[in-house]
Amino acid sequence: MFTRQGLLLTWKESRRYFVFACLLFFASAFVGGATDTQVDWMNGQLEQFDEIRQEIEGSDTPERTMFFILIGKNLLACVMAMGFGIMGAIMPIVVLVTNGLLLGYVLKLSSWNDQNVWLAVVKGILPHGVFELSAVFLACAFGIRFGLTFLRGVSRSLTGKDEPWRPFARTAIGAIPGLIAIVVLLLIAALVESTVTYWLAT
Repeated sequence: MFTRQGLLLTWKESRRYFVFACLLFFASAFVGGATDTQVDWMNGQLEQFDEIRQEIEGSDTPERTMFFILIGKNLLACVMAMGFGIMGAIMPIVVLVTNGLLLGYVLKLSSWNDQNVWLAVVKGILPHGVFELSAVFLACAFGIRFGLTFLRGVSRSLTGKDEPWRPFARTAIGAIPGLIAIVVLLLIAALVESTVTYWLAT
């Protein structure tokens, strides 16, 4: 499982799902950024982010508070996308589309407020986003793979095929080192966002 050959095989089997997750996210971001009007449900999501920001700013140790809030929320979201993907891969797809739309919408709002969008990306997203988005894409890739291999297992069982659950079992085995990688990436992302990104934004 944790041998070099095993990890490479896991990545090879999951790579197309990872690429699909990336494409779906950035396509959704493009759609979110193409909107010409205010969207109520997106504004509602942004209000929740404002509440989190106020909690962080009101803390005696904002960097530490930000770190633990980020790692908790992001890890929960990734684990849910990964685990609940077994239900037809719906959860990871929702996570990708929703977050992609929100990212594009936030950047659009920045342009409406005459802010430099590229500067906002470089200062507010890029430092930690490389690690955080990689973790999200990996979690959603496994979630989608879980969903599809589960459906395939059910179908192959009903039709009497040999070893119907082998792909699902391989996904579950590969998800263990995958989850470790996700945790490490999220820890790095939370550390960078609560220090570098926080300092750049203040």
